[in-house]
Amino acid sequence: MKAEYLTVTVGKFIFRVKVGYFYTEAGVWLASNEVTGAVRAGLTDYRQQTSGDVVFVELPEPGSHIAAGDDLAAIETIKVDLALPSPLDATVAAVNPALGSTPEMINQDPYAAGWLVDLKPDTWPAPGLLDAGGYLALMTAQAQAEAAE
Repeated sequence: MKAEYLTVTVGKFIFRVKVGYFYTEAGVWLASNEVTGAVRAGLTDYRQQTSGDVVFVELPEPGSHIAAGDDLAAIETIKVDLALPSPLDATVAAVNPALGSTPEMINQDPYAAGWLVDLKPDTWPAPGLLDAGGYLALMTAQAQAEAAE
């Protein structure tokens, strides 16, 4: 049976990477729905753990078009404010309505209930995305560097 997650332990932290998803260096995951053609996006387990408890999320309006590099989401945590860049040109199909009243879902369930937006990409897959193994290697290096500081 194939593992659902790749995991790595750095110091006292355990980080999970969902197999079958795509990732950006900025810590955004992307999961394609083959039936609808939509791509769901969220914050990776590593990025949510290292950023702290989420207290507020600002998402783009459904129907709006965002270009690669534009803000996909603005997330305020107890430690930092994050501006997540969109990894692709896309139209926002939907936003997660639960995050308005329960933004902590991003911390509690980053790969499922804590999703941010559904996108209709202009091109899929977008160039420059990492697979789970590629993101695990990048994330592990980032976590080890941070732990050594």
